[in-house]
Amino acid sequence: MAAARRFEAFEGVLMAAALLAAAGMFMAAASNTYSITGSASAATGVSSELPSDPTIGGRLLVAQDLVADRETAGLERAIGLLEGVTAQAPGFAPGHAGLAEALILSREFGGRNDADAFRQAREAASAAVRLDPDLASGHRLLGFIAYWRDHDFAQAQRRFARALALDPDDVLSHFWYGNILSDHGDHGAALAQLERAAVLEPGSLPIRTDLAWARWSAGQDAIGVATLKDIAASHPEFPVAQDCLAVIALVDGDHAGYVRHFTRFARSRADARLLAKAGELTHAGQGRLLDVVYEQALADVADGSRSRAWPVLVASLRGERASVVSLLQAADRANEAWGDAALIPRIRAAWKGDPEVAAMIDRRVSANAVRLASR
Repeated sequence: MAAARRFEAFEGVLMAAALLAAAGMFMAAASNTYSITGSASAATGVSSELPSDPTIGGRLLVAQDLVADRETAGLERAIGLLEGVTAQAPGFAPGHAGLAEALILSREFGGRNDADAFRQAREAASAAVRLDPDLASGHRLLGFIAYWRDHDFAQAQRRFARALALDPDDVLSHFWYGNILSDHGDHGAALAQLERAAVLEPGSLPIRTDLAWARWSAGQDAIGVATLKDIAASHPEFPVAQDCLAVIALVDGDHAGYVRHFTRFARSRADARLLAKAGELTHAGQGRLLDVVYEQALADVADGSRSRAWPVLVASLRGERASVVSLLQAADRANEAWGDAALIPRIRAAWKGDPEVAAMIDRRVSANAVRLASR
């Protein structure tokens, strides 16, 4: 309760500051343009229907700060504020875009499941673009959904190209597009986008973390791992770095490291399902650890939270060719599209000289990702 009261008091301070900022925003109403600047995104000129109540702008700015913090409680507060904004000002495109962004981030840093968060985010982002076709953030959000939910890389490319044409200095467009390119296997382009994001916002912990992961994905293992370890040491509660280090530890055969980092990841997320998984790993012991990880990976596929690339990697680490082939055949039948370019080279390395497995992997990834992974 004390923590909740402190949060509410902090929110009150934010609101007061935001209302002052909002006053400046509404001074621009005569030209029908304004800019909102938050720590997670660049200022964006927007042509949209301005709400008549200036407190709406204040709530939008408070929500933006809460979203930038990427904390579970803050994201839920932000979603509530933004739902209020869109209800009071349904013609205000940035309100819908802000709601979509909060919902998308709540999947990773909050407790919302993918299905619900993506569905609601798609509705909000579509409303934003319908109201203002030149709103860069709306196209960015739809590009994110196109790739991570619809597995449509071409559509994601089109949306991000539009977003960056509208606002070349939008930090999140460079950041999110860089992550998509990295997952797709376009490592050079990915690093260029992420490095641009880091230049635009040099103090961003999420950007620094994902840039390190992209470097590991691109085969720059030493610098990627060193940066992630530095982040984990200085920000032990930041979940993404712990998640990345868990995967790297597993690939490197460091089973104790996998359990340690995954447990820290689960605790930082305060997610009951992840904490239960961490408990299973802790009790598995070294002898059964890969068995438990494999069982968990299959459960992730069953609930739709991961592609079969993850259990294929784990089965490859176990040296179980029959399981790998069975999973790849199931992926063929489902016409499953894989990104997971960080995992593909590690899977392929386990099956050098096995043309059948190599051909099956090739069918799951884009031609460009296959080419890069084969180098």
